[in-house]
Amino acid sequence: MPKRPSTPPCAAACGTDQRDLVASPPAPAPTAAPAGASPTGPGRTAEFDFDAHDVVVALTSGGKDSGALVHEVCTQADAAGQLHKVRVLHCDLGTTAEEQLVEWPGAEDIARAHAALYAALYDVPFAVRRSARWPSLWERMMSHGRWPGHWATYCRSDTKTAAGRDYVDEVGRELNLGRPPRAGYAMGMRAEESRARAKKPVLEVHRMTGKGTLRRVTTWLPVHHLTTAQVWDTHQHHGIPHHEAYDLGMRRLSCRACPLAGAKDLVRSAQLNPALFAEYAAAEPAMGQFKPSISLAQIIERARS
Repeated sequence: MPKRPSTPPCAAACGTDQRDLVASPPAPAPTAAPAGASPTGPGRTAEFDFDAHDVVVALTSGGKDSGALVHEVCTQADAAGQLHKVRVLHCDLGTTAEEQLVEWPGAEDIARAHAALYAALYDVPFAVRRSARWPSLWERMMSHGRWPGHWATYCRSDTKTAAGRDYVDEVGRELNLGRPPRAGYAMGMRAEESRARAKKPVLEVHRMTGKGTLRRVTTWLPVHHLTTAQVWDTHQHHGIPHHEAYDLGMRRLSCRACPLAGAKDLVRSAQLNPALFAEYAAAEPAMGQFKPSISLAQIIERARS
């Protein structure tokens, strides 16, 4: 169920924990903005131009950053008189072979609640889509034969990005523009999360952009500059609901068993989701070690202790 913010127990420490994991990154160098961007003040390299886009898709996982993202996109769009262009998209990652959800139960409900906050201003459409090729992320991973990793994030590209691309095409057909749609694709990545994300430009041409008659897509990172504390402040000040997993000690709301997550989060998730982790552990002999630094068997053992 969607929860109104009361600042989760982890919130005060989350920012510190993340900074302990990743040294404070240098400020990213200014990057040339794509067409449709305009320069702005200190701390940003470019400002999103709503007039240059036909639609703005805000991608939400139901996590805390997604809540801040949807708020920022809708607030800016409303100020520009363009809230009618905003769509909120949640990518469903399906279930495992044993019919267990890959993502956290209730994540879709929270994502839907994030969009619903702006219904009083404008009926912001909310959509749920899944990869046309892969019914679930679990099936994609088993087909690949190896777990995703920092250098092989096929989990995102083959499920979320693929579903997002198809959705942009769907909206383009709906708008019936007579030309390729120009879409903004807003994502909740933040500089504080890692050195790699710190280097990402606020605006750039998305790789789903096609040639010729296909779509033109601009990646937009509206909350890239926010710290974890500022994200939670945004939730507090604007009544944005959050998932109960944060109240139970999770720092992020990625997949329940994500090879890209930190060991501390994985151990806590294994405590909260023992059946799911048992299923993943059963696949580990064929798939290889879950993370270079720790196996699923070790994660489960730590969870039990």
